[in-house]
Amino acid sequence: MQNDLCVGQLEVDPTGTRVRVTPNRLASEHIDGAWWPRSTLMSVELPALLSSLSARLGQIVGVGYRQDGWTDTPAQIDIAGHPVQLMGFTSDEPASVIVIGHDGHHLTLRVIAPETDDQAARDALAALPGRADDSATDRKATAAARSVADVADRLARREGRNDDQRTAEIVRWCEEVAEQFESAPVQSFVPILVEHIVRNRMHQSATRPSSD
Repeated sequence: MQNDLCVGQLEVDPTGTRVRVTPNRLASEHIDGAWWPRSTLMSVELPALLSSLSARLGQIVGVGYRQDGWTDTPAQIDIAGHPVQLMGFTSDEPASVIVIGHDGHHLTLRVIAPETDDQAARDALAALPGRADDSATDRKATAAARSVADVADRLARREGRNDDQRTAEIVRWCEEVAEQFESAPVQSFVPILVEHIVRNRMHQSATRPSSD
């Protein structure tokens, strides 16, 4: 099967993965492209998509998705022998998925409904991501901030080791990472990204040789 990862041009192969990644998006957009799956079966559609994105992201470890848009959504799938965690969320934002690489790099894709007719889907794939309405983004950012606070609290309780300094460090990391995504229109993904990036940072700090 051919996987057509389109960068800067639109080519939708009827036998390939119908995805377009925008090569030079604005930093304020936080939308990297669009994906037109053939069905709503998550476990069926993801392998080809992740295969087409692996050259950009390396080993993929997680996918966030809106729960009401998909069926057959296990908590984890194996891709090329590596586990990929699937993280569902509820949201009234436009249908999107976020694909997260092991090092924290990620791509956010708008999802075009499988039943969309051919011309409309092509138009949607060809369209550059637009900027979100500022007032709507502000409301979603407020909700995401609460979720990030929950993530910080959960990680601090689990990984803080009853050490006030360590707990404060984890909370600070969560706040620092969240600031990177404060203008992201797809705010539902922010807590997912924060948790993944901070967990990686905690792992790195735990395995770093002591300077003593």
